[in-house]
Amino acid sequence: MTLADFPALKKLPKKQRSQLADELWLSSIDDTSPVNPEHRRLLDDRWRAYQSGKTKRITLTELERRLARP
Repeated sequence: MTLADFPALKKLPKKQRSQLADELWLSSIDDTSPVNPEHRRLLDDRWRAYQSGKTKRITLTELERRLARP
């Protein structure tokens, strides 16, 4: 199944398509979905680093700038 199977969806504005994609994604997972132990450790380490002040927050603008880099 692809987006081509739903021509009406292709006509929606980007914001609405993004919201729909988010809703579809969230409907496919739940809190009981298994998390890879390695991923869990990485997330826990990052959260501890953030809580301890070792990792700083960045603005949305900075995130977008970083993601736009080639």
